[in-house]
Amino acid sequence: MCPSKTEFQAGISLGRAVRFDVQREGLSLMIARLTELNLGKSSPAFKKHEQELFCEIRSRTTLNDVKDDPVFRSYRDLYWTFGMDPTKLRVSSEALLRRIVRGLNFWRISTLVDVVNLASAYHKLPIGLIDETALVGALVVRTAHKGEVFERIGGKQLTCRGREIVLADDEKIICFGYATHDSERTKVTPTSKSILLLIYGAPVVTPDMMTSAVNLTLEMVNRWVACTVKGWTTFRSN
Repeated sequence: MCPSKTEFQAGISLGRAVRFDVQREGLSLMIARLTELNLGKSSPAFKKHEQELFCEIRSRTTLNDVKDDPVFRSYRDLYWTFGMDPTKLRVSSEALLRRIVRGLNFWRISTLVDVVNLASAYHKLPIGLIDETALVGALVVRTAHKGEVFERIGGKQLTCRGREIVLADDEKIICFGYATHDSERTKVTPTSKSILLLIYGAPVVTPDMMTSAVNLTLEMVNRWVACTVKGWTTFRSN
């Protein structure tokens, strides 16, 4: 059963600008700050809870359901407008849900990453995590520069064609695609103490859906991760 939802404070100040430099309506970001983290391995209790949610998802969802889901279709349509093939570069929440439906488990990374992966698959909206200390300046959703090099988690480098949608700071790409690949340079590590949690909204995703998703995600983080949840704020493209 999905955990009960707790309302977390909206409208916190991030202390940094976030803007959209792409000409697309209906995009949004909800960003929460997590501090005083103590990240370790997920507990047996969480793993049991995770398997319960996996069973719930598998009982109601097929791969055809995922293919036809209007939320995932909205992200796929968005990717096509940036010259990106969403069957090869899936938005993270769709990739996670497909993994569950196929009967596979998630990777074990850390308490926070494990919880966020589960929340993202459950509410279908992609989530990114950023070590805030690695950021320089503002955050911007923009198109990549031709020849710009992005290093994803794990070290693999991607050379951009100059069309792809990305999230960047003043110096580098933070996320390739709209929450498809997070950056090696800003990834969560056991020493991370201040994290930005980002939920990415597409045109079909309503403000109520975003609010429900952020509250569910932060409730799960608050329950399973040793940290302080500072609340969240919203940024929109129009």
